[in-house]
Amino acid sequence: MSFVRPIGSFFAAVIVAIILGSIASTHFVLGALSDLGVAIPFPDRLAMTIQDIVGIAPLYGAIIGTGLLVAFVAAIFVSKLAPNLRWFVYLVAGGTAVGVTLITLQTAFGGIMPISGARSTGGFIAQIAVGAVAGYVFATLTSKSQTA
Repeated sequence: MSFVRPIGSFFAAVIVAIILGSIASTHFVLGALSDLGVAIPFPDRLAMTIQDIVGIAPLYGAIIGTGLLVAFVAAIFVSKLAPNLRWFVYLVAGGTAVGVTLITLQTAFGGIMPISGARSTGGFIAQIAVGAVAGYVFATLTSKSQTA
């Protein structure tokens, strides 16, 4: 029973990361296309965003979820050193997990970032921010002040 809330909270954090990460990636790609003069109407942007969320969810979720799992386990121990900053520890853990995961992917793919929306500095930082949000979500949902 004591594992139910952390597991559910972890999946909620991964779902947040999938949705926000996909949205960020899609719009960095669409922004780059717009910079080239390609007109992309809002209905098309919306359709592409939804398609990307659905299409990327299984693989992105598995990869980023693995990184978040490792980071959140480490954060358990780090947060004991600063219990009042637990939310911040998980926020940093989530952002770091995504950053390290993306760099690992880029290295594994011979220097090419497989997530196209993370190829620019802004896109990479956006993905790290998504991980930070996921970490914050996890910390908030597993906070001792929350009632089960």
